[in-house]
Amino acid sequence: MNDLKDLLKLAETAAAAAGEALLANRVQWGVVEDVQGREVKIGADKHAEELVLTAIARESDYPIISEEAGWARAMQRGDRFVWAIDPLDGSVNYLRGYPHCAVSIALLDQGKPMLGVVDCFVTRECFTGAIGLGAWLNGAPMRVSTIENPAKGILQTGVPSRASDASMRAFEQRLRTWQKVRMIGSAATALAYVAAGRAEGYRESGSMIWDVAAGCALVEAAGGAVKIEGEALDRPLEVAASNGATPLPD
Repeated sequence: MNDLKDLLKLAETAAAAAGEALLANRVQWGVVEDVQGREVKIGADKHAEELVLTAIARESDYPIISEEAGWARAMQRGDRFVWAIDPLDGSVNYLRGYPHCAVSIALLDQGKPMLGVVDCFVTRECFTGAIGLGAWLNGAPMRVSTIENPAKGILQTGVPSRASDASMRAFEQRLRTWQKVRMIGSAATALAYVAAGRAEGYRESGSMIWDVAAGCALVEAAGGAVKIEGEALDRPLEVAASNGATPLPD
């Protein structure tokens, strides 16, 4: 299975199945299993990952990296195409009943996000897209907004557990630059909102590739711009995205 449309459909189907399971099993799966600083792992993370990985591996032989398994499932580091999966982006939101959480699935082409699905299963919104094909929200075409001035725009951001003192100072400056700043606790959802024209920019420090890959693909597929910087894809990253009219956030 190498056709981009088929791969997008595979990712969408896998994300939808995991989302339905996450909804149906919230009580049983919403149990804290590990806490490391500000990172919280719950049973739902592992259960959702197994569902997604099984569905993807059944139809595609591309290696997989994911939040739960890290890079262990992608042993062939030279592969051109790699799946990047966050089975439950926004675990604490899911645990506490906030609606902003999602199953996030992306396909990387030599490290660049090219295809993304962000299934916001609580709000019943599924964002899909692939660079060169377009982007959709629940099947309807979506595009980034046309606002040019950050002072009239919304910035989606967050304070990840890996944030440094320097990134916190930059965060303060962003509060002064943008009309509104939103922190919803799910990087995948935040980027999907930029793709859908609900916000003009996204900026976060310390994200991992599986946190942002699907959302970045969506932004570009919907006409926006993305910048991903870091020492390596298996290290914390600096990620910026915009509608293409507004400058990429510093």
